[in-house]
Amino acid sequence: MNANDVQAITDYSIGHCRRILREIRKSKRKLKHQKVTVEEVGAYLGINADDIRKIFSKDH
Repeated sequence: MNANDVQAITDYSIGHCRRILREIRKSKRKLKHQKVTVEEVGAYLGINADDIRKIFSKDH
């Protein structure tokens, strides 16, 4: 997921969403170029990963 995806589900500012992704990467010991998964974002935000997938499947 990228910052725009996180913004679409949270309605936070893009800067805050980038911060969230940085925190997730740091906690998972990922490098900057490594992607953050739907499961990781869901766990961080307390949202079921399947619910996040449903949000994006409605858009497409």
